[in-house]
Amino acid sequence: MPDIIVRTHKSYTVQVQQDMGAFPTVLPLLKGPNVAIVCDDNVAPYFDVLAAYLGEKTLTKIVIPAGEAHKNATEYLSILNTLAAAHFTRDDAVISLGGGVVGDLAAFAASTYMRGIGLLAVPTSLLAMVDSAVGGKTAINIEYGKNLCGTFYQPDGVYVNTAFLVTLPRREQMCGWGEIIKYAFLSHTITLADLEGDATPTLIAKCIAIKARLVAEDETEKGKRKLLNLGHTIGHAIERLSGFALSHGECVAKGLAAVVGMSRRYYGLDEEWYRRAMAIVSCKGHDLTCPYGIEEIMAQLTADKKSHQGGVDMVLIDADLQGRIVPLSYDEIRNLML
Repeated sequence: MPDIIVRTHKSYTVQVQQDMGAFPTVLPLLKGPNVAIVCDDNVAPYFDVLAAYLGEKTLTKIVIPAGEAHKNATEYLSILNTLAAAHFTRDDAVISLGGGVVGDLAAFAASTYMRGIGLLAVPTSLLAMVDSAVGGKTAINIEYGKNLCGTFYQPDGVYVNTAFLVTLPRREQMCGWGEIIKYAFLSHTITLADLEGDATPTLIAKCIAIKARLVAEDETEKGKRKLLNLGHTIGHAIERLSGFALSHGECVAKGLAAVVGMSRRYYGLDEEWYRRAMAIVSCKGHDLTCPYGIEEIMAQLTADKKSHQGGVDMVLIDADLQGRIVPLSYDEIRNLML
């Protein structure tokens, strides 16, 4: 599988592999003598797999509790204190080994410890492989919202290996598919036939390539990169309302279904368009119902990091089944959701 280059102010390579034997190819990215591997307690057994290739490094193992609720300031500060206690310097590096929560949290710690140390992303969930491990967004959640505290910090490299997916529970697979479906509305390179198949290395690489292109055009999300928020504005609101009992990908799928209805009303699209759009959104069998009312959703939107004075830059879906950034007031959003 050809490597994918993410061309930002600090360009880096994403490798998509099927065999852990390829991991040594990324080891030259780790310059200093110390490496911290951050993982959660679900992924901790893979620590020894990576450690076997890092025999010349002094390793620090940092395990956080699994789950979105632990992507918080307490765990963030714990990582920083662990790095400091182990005498990490700016020459050393962090490896994030896990899904989106671990990736966001470990990358935020790496971006802020001594104002930035080395970072290698090794995503182990489908969602992290196709989305959060690429692009340089780091974050933790705070009391008032999801991902409200974070940085843009590009990794030194990303190592995607589909061998990790063999043990991924079905619910986590469905979580990843919620993000993959989004990409069908951001490029015609992903078709309904692709979505109806398996999460192959080729499909994963297609998703990464779409994201890499948008990140290269708009690294800090001032314009076109906002397209990647398709389904996320409503999805994040649902996720917060559930107390993170619903997974991110499940909520993105629900958000996509809501956006299809909103887009149909905004653009005045017909029943055939709606049928085609919903065929894409529903192709993996996600529960697309929303357990919350419109006013509950609206109350959450003001805490979304994409909000601006009086509204949100929503991503709607046009007549060609492609995402478009549309600035909407809160009243317009409410009316489109009715």
